[in-house]
Amino acid sequence: MTTALKKYHKLEGMGLWSGGVEDQRREVVVSFGDATLVIMDSRSMHVLSHWSLAAIERLNPGKRPALFSPDGDASEVLELDEDLLIDALKELQVALAPPRSLFDRLRTRIMAGLSLAVLGAGAVLLPPALVDHTASVVPMAKRVEIADRLLADLVQTGAATCQSSLGTSALGVLQRRLFDAPARLVIMRNLPQQAPRIQHFPGRLFVVDARLLDQAESAEALAGAFALAGVRAAADDPLRPLLRHVGVFTTFRLLTSGELRAGAARGYARSVLTAPLTEPDADAVQLRFDRLELSLRAFAENPVTLDPAAAGVVEALRAEMNMQRQPPHAALLTDGQWVSLLNICDG
Repeated sequence: MTTALKKYHKLEGMGLWSGGVEDQRREVVVSFGDATLVIMDSRSMHVLSHWSLAAIERLNPGKRPALFSPDGDASEVLELDEDLLIDALKELQVALAPPRSLFDRLRTRIMAGLSLAVLGAGAVLLPPALVDHTASVVPMAKRVEIADRLLADLVQTGAATCQSSLGTSALGVLQRRLFDAPARLVIMRNLPQQAPRIQHFPGRLFVVDARLLDQAESAEALAGAFALAGVRAAADDPLRPLLRHVGVFTTFRLLTSGELRAGAARGYARSVLTAPLTEPDADAVQLRFDRLELSLRAFAENPVTLDPAAAGVVEALRAEMNMQRQPPHAALLTDGQWVSLLNICDG
């Protein structure tokens, strides 16, 4: 499986996609990430959908062009006509199939075993084991679905998503530059927290308080805040705290049925956004800045306003490196792209 994923990592091609039965087909760019298929608008490069490779079904086997849908939901359809993309998708699905089929065969035993554990282990030992196991088997498609629920919940409580054609395009450029695997960067205003932040959620969703755009002096400074959010995301799977929030029985249902009870996560996003940020590991931050070739100086000019919990980390890094000897870094965005991003909430 690992060989197949590496072989087609970041493979891209063209296709046609429709998000619903009544929607017109649009030209899209299709790329392969870490066990996911990413569908982006061919003009703006805005991410339209994430599909789990293991859950994609072909609607017309043996016919061309090939038609695919996620989890058998024929309302969302991707049309591919390139042999390389079709063959890559087939090979990756074959590579990913054995673990899933094994889990299916063992599901009854797992359910029975966990049921006995619920009765016998009590409330002290079981929840951590249940949370860890459930988080390890929930596929990306389900994580993206959960992220959509969290976004919708934030909107229902007064927050608003910022979008504009040029601003969203610039945000897409930043996303591809800062993340190896596809991620969703969503800028929102009227969020509940007092200090603006970048918060990661399941499904590789990063919610950005729009006020950070006013506080960041450059795209490079904002990229530093994204880098720290990425370090936190890598250190702790954001699905785990959500499972602890919804409780044992809802988590058990997600594990056994693949469904999260409606309304179970209501209010969770607000509670996370108002909770204190954890201080990221200084070594991990240094490695991420180096790997992404980001300017620490650009972020260090205003770290407290961009990430209140990172001040100590930045001071530690300053003590270890000579800021004056940093090599020049290429601009992440053009001036026009940066201005468009700053005005994304005005679109």
